[in-house]
Amino acid sequence: MKFFGGFITGVIATILSLVLIYLVTELENQDLDSDDILPGLVTFTEEGDCLTKQNLKVFQTIKPNVALVKFGKFPDETMALLINYNGKSYYDDEKINIPNGMCAKQFGTYKYENRMGIKKTVPAVSIE
Repeated sequence: MKFFGGFITGVIATILSLVLIYLVTELENQDLDSDDILPGLVTFTEEGDCLTKQNLKVFQTIKPNVALVKFGKFPDETMALLINYNGKSYYDDEKINIPNGMCAKQFGTYKYENRMGIKKTVPAVSIE
């Protein structure tokens, strides 16, 4: 009976150790990814299309250089994720003028869940 109890204890300890190792590894990977990549962002391998040359309006800031923006007029408004790789910070309700000769060019898509729990996918753009 002592052998059986020791065997069960060893199996449980092994399983708990493996789960702990898995959780620590996942947390380390999330920390590395969160600084470099935005969860839900998928980038294209090829250059995307120019979506608009219209001015943009920040709907919500996600990170200092990342914001959800709107362009177009109701009911044809389009939401997009705007990323600035040059260090510019955004703020809510900011109006962003796109300079002449440039446009909001799509480089991927961004998936997120809004406050009502609805999953959304929008184009990811940068001003180029």
